[in-house]
Amino acid sequence: MRFARLACVLFALIGFSSRGEADVLGRALKAATGQPGGSTPAPAPPASSSGRPSTPPPPPGLTEWAGEPRATTLPELLQLTVRQSPALQNAKLDIAIAEARIQQTWARNDWLLKAQASGSRVNDVPQGSTTINKDLRLGGSADVSRLLPTGGTIDVHVDTQYEFLRTTTTTDTINPLTGKPLVFSSAGSVWTDNVNVQLTQPLFRGRGRELFDANEARATLARDVAVLARRVAAIQTVQSVISAYWDLVLAEQTVAITQGSLALARERLRVTQIGADGGKVPRSEIPAVLQIIATREEDVLNGELGVLNASIILRRTTGMPIGTGELGLRVATDLETRDQPFEVGPLVERAYTASPELAQLAKQDKSATIDIEVTENGLLPQLDAALKVGPTGTAGSFGDAASNLAKFGSISVEGSLTFSQSLGRNEVLGRTREQRELKHKIAVNAIDLRAQIAQTMSRSVAQLELAKRRVTLSQRAIDLANENTKIETDRFNLGKSTNFDVLNRLEELRQAELRKAQALIDWHKAEVAIQSLTGDLLPAYGLTID
Repeated sequence: MRFARLACVLFALIGFSSRGEADVLGRALKAATGQPGGSTPAPAPPASSSGRPSTPPPPPGLTEWAGEPRATTLPELLQLTVRQSPALQNAKLDIAIAEARIQQTWARNDWLLKAQASGSRVNDVPQGSTTINKDLRLGGSADVSRLLPTGGTIDVHVDTQYEFLRTTTTTDTINPLTGKPLVFSSAGSVWTDNVNVQLTQPLFRGRGRELFDANEARATLARDVAVLARRVAAIQTVQSVISAYWDLVLAEQTVAITQGSLALARERLRVTQIGADGGKVPRSEIPAVLQIIATREEDVLNGELGVLNASIILRRTTGMPIGTGELGLRVATDLETRDQPFEVGPLVERAYTASPELAQLAKQDKSATIDIEVTENGLLPQLDAALKVGPTGTAGSFGDAASNLAKFGSISVEGSLTFSQSLGRNEVLGRTREQRELKHKIAVNAIDLRAQIAQTMSRSVAQLELAKRRVTLSQRAIDLANENTKIETDRFNLGKSTNFDVLNRLEELRQAELRKAQALIDWHKAEVAIQSLTGDLLPAYGLTID
């Protein structure tokens, strides 16, 4: 009797558990087909051709919300970038500014014209017994000068002066007729014309053609640095666009792979429903498929968001408009690669030769050398020689004064030597030391930059080689995942496996495909990094930067 009662209790529990399991399965099916699980019945979902409830269509994706994506290609994006990239436009303006600064240094070859006119008049100025009734002075001068390549200055000076003087002198002699002192008046005018040439030449400090051309040499080197900076900007901008392009390709590949996995899951649901209707498959196998379908639909939605984000980033990088109807992009998803050997040693040497950053440091080193030479010249004492030679003409009228000037009747010659020297010379010594330390700093930066180039090249080659191996392994994993999926499906059809196991195999297939896509993208990015270092990036895509 005891065993009979125990058996009754076990049968009752088994029956309750079966009813609960059936109830849970019913609620899962209702939730999947849009029916609420409560007591109030909901409208029945549309039936398939076989009369079975079918899953509702997925909600509209982000593609419909963002609008029709614009189809484009990588060459089109790169040409657009070269035309309207702010970085390249600013770099081009920097070159124009540097060329304008070169033109400013040409002022040392200009002739400087300077003219001056002056005049004064003084009336009734008593000077003892003499009164100047009128003192009129007029003058004018003109100079034409320019710097000489030797560091000196030549100046052609012309001036003319006119003076009219009328004086009244009172004597001690008494005029017998008037009983007043006698007064004598005199008046006269003088014209003086001068023409002379003055040459000033430094003998020590400031002497030499190198100092004369130093500013233009520095400005030319600065222009060369600006040209190299534009090449750096072009390489970096193009590399950013290509990287953003491959990010978009990866996002589209991710969506395509996930949609393929979703299609397989839906096919799995169709096969399972047929088997359940025929009594060959338990209906408890359906919720696992419904769950994976819902998860994949969410993955597709997230993938579409990734595509949209990648499109917006690519638009921003290329300068394309961003706004309503201008969000999505669609690009080709060809991930074919070129399997070519890469040797680190030769590539590093090519990178050293092609590096615009190293070339910039070389230009800065030359500019620092010029600064040191100019500064060291300041250590010399200042000894300037000056010589002025020219005729002078003086007469009562302007014409006579000019005639006397032309006859070279009076020639003046003046010469001088001017010496100056700072006894401590601390300022010049300090600036010389500063320039030498700056030059040494440039050399240190060049060594560090070469190490960075070697490091980046080695890492890029290693990433490319790793990506190659990852592609091979991922393809092997894909082949094995397809085979395992087929085996697991056959086991399910024989009743030796569950949908959970089949779906796990499908997930393994999806992950393998995603890993292969990521490896191919990494391969392309590593190749672009190598091309940017060796200087082959712009020619590889048919781009030229004037």
